[in-house]
Amino acid sequence: MTGPLSRPSIDVLRPRVQRSVQWVAGRSLNKAAVGMLRLGLPFPPYGPESALVMETFGRKSGRRRLTPMGCLKVAEDRLLVVAEHGRHADWVRNARAAGHVRIWLAGRSYQGRVRVLADGDPGAVLERMGNKVHTLSVLAMAHEPKVIEITLDRPASEQPSDAQ
Repeated sequence: MTGPLSRPSIDVLRPRVQRSVQWVAGRSLNKAAVGMLRLGLPFPPYGPESALVMETFGRKSGRRRLTPMGCLKVAEDRLLVVAEHGRHADWVRNARAAGHVRIWLAGRSYQGRVRVLADGDPGAVLERMGNKVHTLSVLAMAHEPKVIEITLDRPASEQPSDAQ
């Protein structure tokens, strides 16, 4: 195919479109989602049990980052998420550098650790989540998606006071 929207043209434009959409989402929708999800309230298309907010700190800047994301609870202390940009996602790099993260799930705060699952199937995890809107948005923005496992410690409210 030739013309203004030939395959090479689309491939060149895709990263620019993705960055623009992510910038708009990060400046507006993410802030609303973070507020609602931290309180344990639904934020469409997510219910309070199917999404979380992850707190990380920039590995260079030290700035606090709050990132909402869809999740799949596979055990009481284990969640799976799909990182659109895999190991290259900033939140993944920040979480791995720190060794731990703080999570809000259904209005409760937890400490946890993240691990990239090399053999994880992002498509299968997204399908098990059962949220078509989330799946479509992740797949539209994805570049090297990876499954990330989050292992939760006790809720932050049950941790010793010096661990908070």
